[in-house]
Amino acid sequence: MPYRLLIARDIKEQLRDLPGNIKAAARQQIAGLADDPRPSQSRELAGHNGHYRLRLGPQYRLVWQVIESEKIVEIEYVGPKPPGLYEKLGLARPKPVPPKDE
Repeated sequence: MPYRLLIARDIKEQLRDLPGNIKAAARQQIAGLADDPRPSQSRELAGHNGHYRLRLGPQYRLVWQVIESEKIVEIEYVGPKPPGLYEKLGLARPKPVPPKDE
């Protein structure tokens, strides 16, 4: 059973603003997520179960969340990868916990 894709209006605007070759790749990848929400070239974000990213060329990223219980893929970002992107999305790597003194 395919997953339902959720794409908010602001994400559609981000997609529309991409350069031609990146836009085509992004659309193809997004469409493919309905059948395979975890493609082999994607990576799960450390410390954020169910959130994935995919490189769309060296400077562009596609970020989404898989909600397995509802069979939903929600696109969270598509566009250039500025510094601090994952922090802005609330998906930064967790900070290491310092060892406890004994």
